[in-house]
Amino acid sequence: MEITLNGEINPPPLAFFVFGFIVFLLGCIWPVFMVDDFQNELEASSWPTTDATVVALDVYIYEYQCGDSQSSDTCREYLVNYHLRYMINGTIFNVEESEEVSHFDSRVWEVDYPVNSTREIAYNPENPEHFDVNPEHYTPFIAPLIVLIASSLLSILFIIGGVKSLFNSDRHQISSDQEKGMLPQSNENITFTYAKGAWGVRIYDHPTVEALAQKLLSFSCTYEQIDTFFTACQATEGNNATFDDRIDLEWLNEVNQMVEQHNSIAKYNWIQKANIARIILLLISVIFAPIALIFVLPVWLTYYALPWYGWIPVWGVLTPLGLVVITRKLVAEFAYKIDQGLAATLMDFLNNDEY
Repeated sequence: MEITLNGEINPPPLAFFVFGFIVFLLGCIWPVFMVDDFQNELEASSWPTTDATVVALDVYIYEYQCGDSQSSDTCREYLVNYHLRYMINGTIFNVEESEEVSHFDSRVWEVDYPVNSTREIAYNPENPEHFDVNPEHYTPFIAPLIVLIASSLLSILFIIGGVKSLFNSDRHQISSDQEKGMLPQSNENITFTYAKGAWGVRIYDHPTVEALAQKLLSFSCTYEQIDTFFTACQATEGNNATFDDRIDLEWLNEVNQMVEQHNSIAKYNWIQKANIARIILLLISVIFAPIALIFVLPVWLTYYALPWYGWIPVWGVLTPLGLVVITRKLVAEFAYKIDQGLAATLMDFLNNDEY
């Protein structure tokens, strides 16, 4: 059951379409700039290959100041100068090239292709002096492709949201009772039993009690405080012969009215959302951990460097773990700071002898 405490502000359908179009255009910028390079690589993938001997190899590292005056930093560029010798149809070709590479690619040259080693290259059969040292090397195009796919999916979600907002504007209207903050009324016997759903979220069996519990959560009450209040209600039932007459819809509605009159700030269950987020972060870390161990660790042990995409599993493991550790103390402190005094007010209400 979904309880809406405040009126919703729904953006117009046109806003969804405009945002979706803008997101898609932004996602296309990088892939468009990579189209020519991709076509060249695709053409080179059909060239014949041969083994070339590395006659000479030099890796130069250039350091320069980057950033601005307030946050100056030192950046590095890696330049590989190599001399390759290969034979095509009895003709020997000696080609010297200079190429700006990444740190990882410079390490690949130094480890896998030292002087007097051989490296497979692809050459243009019409002009054998034109060659490709990394045939079928599509790795540089992974990042722009991911950006294009992500932006396309996000724009589709915006469009779907616009379509739903356009054609279903009459649905999911908030009832007048809920606009007034009233609880849904149920004639079932009132109980405080519950079942645990996903992420440890509690779902109370009685609809009115469930709606009241959700409202208390939105007023930053914790499950422990709600348990204390409901347990005290059951304890009072055992000590008071007339308590059965008190625990009814009228009593729950009076509790709800008192909650609505409580001076609350943010009506949002931040603690529960934060705990759910921490569980999701741990799952992300668990998913990336075997990928990092099986694929990334051997590469690091070989080259003592990683390509940019190799850092994704590493950060996928370390970043969620770091966030979980950091937020552990923050959540505890936040739970203390966010208490708005409603739980104490509820206990005072329950212990009121006049009621």
